[in-house]
Amino acid sequence: MTLSNAAARSCPVVARILLPDDANPSGNVHGGTTLKLMEEAGMIAATRHIVSSGGEANEESEANEESKGGTRAAALVRFDNMAFHQPIFVGEVASCTCDIIFASERSILVEVVVVAEDLSKAKTRVTNTGWLWYVPMVSTTADKKVWKVATGVPPVPMPEEEGSMKKYEKAKVKYEERKSSKQIGVGDGFAGEEDGANEDGSDFDTFKSQYTPPSEGRSPSESEQVLCQMVLPGDCGPGKVAYGGFVMKMMDNAAGCSAWRHCQTNVVTVAISDMDFLSWVRLGDLCTIRSKVVFASSRSLEIEVVASVSSVASNGEDTIVARGVFTFVSIGSDGKVRAVPKLKLENEEDMRHAFLGLQRYEAAKRARLKGGN
Repeated sequence: MTLSNAAARSCPVVARILLPDDANPSGNVHGGTTLKLMEEAGMIAATRHIVSSGGEANEESEANEESKGGTRAAALVRFDNMAFHQPIFVGEVASCTCDIIFASERSILVEVVVVAEDLSKAKTRVTNTGWLWYVPMVSTTADKKVWKVATGVPPVPMPEEEGSMKKYEKAKVKYEERKSSKQIGVGDGFAGEEDGANEDGSDFDTFKSQYTPPSEGRSPSESEQVLCQMVLPGDCGPGKVAYGGFVMKMMDNAAGCSAWRHCQTNVVTVAISDMDFLSWVRLGDLCTIRSKVVFASSRSLEIEVVASVSSVASNGEDTIVARGVFTFVSIGSDGKVRAVPKLKLENEEDMRHAFLGLQRYEAAKRARLKGGN
């Protein structure tokens, strides 16, 4: 079958059957496994879009002058609107479909939707959705050992359908806001702290004065987790840069360990905050993930996760490459969501994290109520 246009070429379906190695003891597929699958699909869609015009959108740019005849590929720099709607179980087939929502000169936004299929019952359901931002990378040497961020991303045609237009406008506003804030990282206006929470001095003082330590519960320090892994060839794509899904899976695994330490029950990922990749993770780097619980409501908890890398070139000094907040819920033996232990705040840092977590929690509640009206 011949694909007639770039849009069709940018919408792959990546599918695989989920095996016992992909799941936790209760049979739910790990969130990190799903994230890795989504990133793989998004990378394919973004790369197809990048090469669809051969980089002709901006022939005069220095990057494109260097990349004529060079190899192009997409690299993940940010994801947002990541939601876990329903669990996926062992034995089901997970399929990812992609749609190019928005493109600037140096970035591409891909919407990835995951559908789980129960083959025995011929039933499907949407389990995950997310927006993933990519930038084009181009090899600048014949041996493809040197890669850099390029420009000249093909434009996305203005959508005609109302739902697609709303997504396009939302993405454009988000892009312009982040670009105007000068939060520039490896991509095009995508770097910085997580969005949606600001620390107001007077509100924080009120929060501290009203806080009463619970008689029972666990402290953030009791949930601290550190995972380390060397980046190997199988973890990397073009330019010996690690796939974003590799880092995302490690971060979810660490967050799950912290959630378990706090709840000591089966736990599942339900959401992830907007997150930027501030620098590349490369072959041979030592990737370290640190996580701990920073906020707990009655039914959910937030885990802050920080990814850093060190290398021979850095003399072992850690550089932060990503930071995000993962939301988990506790699942009882009956498979239902149960209450989580309260969080005992021990110091000023714990207080600040919990205050920002409360702001995020209340903002999410307001958004849900607004969406229901």
